[in-house]
Amino acid sequence: MTITPAPSLPSSSSSSSSSTHDHITTTTTTTKENIKEKKQDGQAGHTQPPKTALHAFVRRHPWLVGWNHEDWWPCWIGLFLFALVSTAVRFNIPAAHFYPWTSNPFDALKSIGNLDLLILLPLQGLLVFLALWAVDAKDWNQFYKGFLVIESLSMLSKWLASQKNVKSASLGDSIWAILFGAMLRNAMAGAPLPDGRSKPLPAWLKVAQQTELYIAISLVLLCIDFNVLKPLAPRALFVSWIDTPSLFVLVALIGTTWLRIDLQTSMIMSGATFICGSSAAIALSSSLGAGNKSDLPIAIISVFTIPSIIALPYIAKAVGISAKVAGAWFGGCVDSTGAVIAAATIYGDSGNVAVETAAVVKMVQNVLIGPISVGVAAVWTQREERRMRALHNSLQDDALRTKSDFKPVPYRTLLWNRFPKFVLGFIVTAILFNTVVPTEDRPAVNSFSFMVGEWFSTMSFVSIGLGLQFHELRREARMLLKLTTLYALAQLVDIMSTFGLAYVAFEMF
Repeated sequence: MTITPAPSLPSSSSSSSSSTHDHITTTTTTTKENIKEKKQDGQAGHTQPPKTALHAFVRRHPWLVGWNHEDWWPCWIGLFLFALVSTAVRFNIPAAHFYPWTSNPFDALKSIGNLDLLILLPLQGLLVFLALWAVDAKDWNQFYKGFLVIESLSMLSKWLASQKNVKSASLGDSIWAILFGAMLRNAMAGAPLPDGRSKPLPAWLKVAQQTELYIAISLVLLCIDFNVLKPLAPRALFVSWIDTPSLFVLVALIGTTWLRIDLQTSMIMSGATFICGSSAAIALSSSLGAGNKSDLPIAIISVFTIPSIIALPYIAKAVGISAKVAGAWFGGCVDSTGAVIAAATIYGDSGNVAVETAAVVKMVQNVLIGPISVGVAAVWTQREERRMRALHNSLQDDALRTKSDFKPVPYRTLLWNRFPKFVLGFIVTAILFNTVVPTEDRPAVNSFSFMVGEWFSTMSFVSIGLGLQFHELRREARMLLKLTTLYALAQLVDIMSTFGLAYVAFEMF
């Protein structure tokens, strides 16, 4: 819930001007009349007719409203796809995989597993379309047009990222997706409007720009294998949980006090840097009710993760850091799971020890999304509740006090509304993965599920690019510079502290 502060009303005193008093009296009278009219309408049984057959159906079945909400649909889509993936693995259906190619792009599709895409891509569109239809999103019936564009740019991004030279430069599909989305956005916008704003996206493309939905689905599909975690879990916990919560809070406070970044954006930037990139950014944005404030931090992280992917493995090799310490270092301080695996692969030890250690440390760190999201939601909700109660107590007029906009909402209600529901989907997937999926199938299910989630992630990066307007970024150059500075500071602190913890955990014990 976004709280818009209302103008404070002056108390009745001899110093109040007559014009202000008249304005308040008029407003109060109007408000009382509106309340009276609404009450009379309710007593008369006047209700608005349902806009669509869906509204009529939901009105007849009010119990559906609980689960049929945009907060829950990432869970339903993610769990359905997880069940589908598990079934596909049981029937020995291979996961889609783009092979590296040099000069012939079609070499990327030589795997028979890529036939999955003929089913997966239309199914993605169908499931998201169903979600938008169910919640009656604006212009949902035009979604398929925008989806075709976003999915095509996602395919192009993955195709280009699989080229050998591009792949060796660590230019992943997230970079290309953001770039292609931004290029399309600015090409469609054309010249700025007279007031300096950009032309809005057409409705058919705007409805497909579902950044949070795509990333949330990919997070639900992120499987955590407890059997893989067990051997390294204590040391991985030491590396990824000791410093992350405290540094997250510290750097967020530095951002808001020293760099004068608003607290919500500063927390999103800090959390995305210290936890797991875009997934953490979206989770924190949901916990804070921060809307699209996560777009710019995600774009910055996607671009500036590249130097870490390339530099850290070569530094580790040059200094002579062991494979286990290097893997734990990459897993704790490189932002996203894909980037972590890429960095460990560049390190290239013979037994893949660095890759395995990095993956475990990153999995353990990913689990932090849940408790940190809940904690942030709880603290921020208390803050909002105090502000709402203060606003309510400051109102001098009884008519305004009775309006629902000014009534304080119970803390538990606020907390539940703010809590990112897809975290529950993430937890349920982990439980099902470790209890229902047979042990021998888990590596294949994990790989297949990760592949499906990565498609949704790439679509989210295209959506982020569609929100980046170059001339507005120039106007916001100051904020861009501040966020980049905060990211550089957070990343430097993260690299140093994680290396110390990784050395202690994997070299001294």
